This record gives sequence, structure tokens and C-alpha cells, in this order.
Amino acid sequence: MSRPSSCGHRVRGPPRPGGSGYGTTDPGPRSIRIGVLTGKLRGASVATVRTPRIGLTASVMPTKLGTRRTFLNEPYIVVIQESGGIPLVVTPAHGGPALRALFDLFDGLVLTGGEDVAPERYGEEVLHPNVESVPERDALEFQLLEWALADDLPVLAICRGVQVLNVGLGGTLHQHLAADRPGPLVHDQGLGDSPRPRTEPHHPVTVRSGSCLADVLGLETVEVNSMHHQGIKGLAPPLVPVAHAPDGLVEGVEAADAARWSFLVGVQWHPEELARAGHMPSRRLFERFVAASAKRARR
Repeated sequence: MSRPSSCGHRVRGPPRPGGSGYGTTDPGPRSIRIGVLTGKLRGASVATVRTPRIGLTASVMPTKLGTRRTFLNEPYIVVIQESGGIPLVVTPAHGGPALRALFDLFDGLVLTGGEDVAPERYGEEVLHPNVESVPERDALEFQLLEWALADDLPVLAICRGVQVLNVGLGGTLHQHLAADRPGPLVHDQGLGDSPRPRTEPHHPVTVRSGSCLADVLGLETVEVNSMHHQGIKGLAPPLVPVAHAPDGLVEGVEAADAARWSFLVGVQWHPEELARAGHMPSRRLFERFVAASAKRARR
């Protein structure tokens, strides 16, 4: 059965024991053909398959001692490794030729969760006092996204990341959901009298049948966690909404033109947290992304 090219590399069958977890018929990203070790294979040419290198965006904050600290939550790094990739963290401290040189090492890019996108990026003033943005991080991620889209680098955008993706392609955001879309569903499960751990689901999302995301997750209804107060308002034209929360908020997007980018998927939840708790749809999302990045590495 065919599927859109923006789904990346299809996963078939169960993971190989001790392998990368792709279950594909071609050599996985950590495979070395027999003969590389011996130097001989009956005269045939021998090549290694490079493990895909995945860029992960980090944030920055000041410390009490007057310096600045870059940081990234550990689950992103762990799940990329467990999915067969090599995580490379890129920070707002990187810049100039060094930033481009680092980007050129990437086979895939993860735009991670974090602070709010500055409203000026989508033509608005700050309308709510709880909007917190980091200009250096915005500058970093919008530059990386521009390069990634131009080079057809596989992109997985998570929480803030899907908002960066939407704004970078011409969309807008709700600055504060509680004010813009009041309703019974609270999208930050850390709030209230009974906050829930990040590794636990908070509400379901409905995924459009036949979409890349439904194919990747293996489900059309999936329970997800939720830790955000902003969300997609006006959708960027190059994107199509493929997952929604019960209140109608867009929770997942992908490329409207499946042939334009090899893998371009964004989700509003935090699959890296769910994956470490054994949530298989979230783990499949990372495995498919890393597989698409491995395919990019072989070009």
C-alpha cells in the first residue's frame, strides 16, 4: 500500500534484536556490510552506512551568578539514541560560520519544546502578560528551519517546534489559549489542583485517516500529554492539519504537498516524554523520523 513521501522511510515488521528498531529490508543506519571488517567481499565494492546525525535545538537562560546556561531536556537525547540516531545539540550560543558548519552535519532536525515564539514574528504585539520569549532562540530556530526546508532535511517539530514551523511558513498563533479559546479542556496538565506527570497522557487527539501522521503512529485516535498555553491559530498554507484535540485545536500538521519534503511533521504534544514511558505510537514517530534521516544520510 502506497503512502505519501512526507512519511519518510516505512517501517516494516518488528525491530531487529539489538538493532536500530527499523525492521526494514535495507541496511539500517548502524549496519556494516560483511567485508568491511575483512576488507574482502569477492571483489565487490563495500560501503558503510553512516548513522544519522540529528540536530536538537536547545534554549538559554540567565543564572543567578550572571552567566548564561544552555539547556535541553534529556528525554530528547535518549529517544533519538534509542531510535538509532546520534543526537547533536545546537544552541543559541552557536552562530555565524560555526552554526552553518554544525547544520551541515545534520541528517535530520528536531525543533524542541520550550518558550513562546515572539508575537512580532507573526505580525502581532504581545497581548498577554504570560507570553515569554527568548529572541536568541527564535533567531536560531528560524534560521535552522529555513536551511532545513531549503535542503529537504527531515524535520520533526515538537510543541513549541510545531509553532515555530507554522510561523516560519507564514502562520499565526494563539498567544494564550485560556484567553483566546476558553473552555473546559486545559492544555497544560501541570496546572490545577492535580497536576499530572509529563510522562502521562492528558487528552485524546483524533488523527486524520490516510494522513502521514496516522500512518506513522499506527492509530487514528491517540492519547497524548499536553504542556502548552499557545497553539496554532492561522495555519500556514504549506501545511495541512491532520490531528485535533477534542476542543478543535490543531495538534498535528504535515506538508500539504507530500512530494515537496521527504519528512515534515509537527505535533503539539511531547512524544519524547511519552516514549520513555513505553508509549509505542510516540516511539514509532521517532523511529520513522530517524529512518527518514538515515535515508537522507545515504544520498
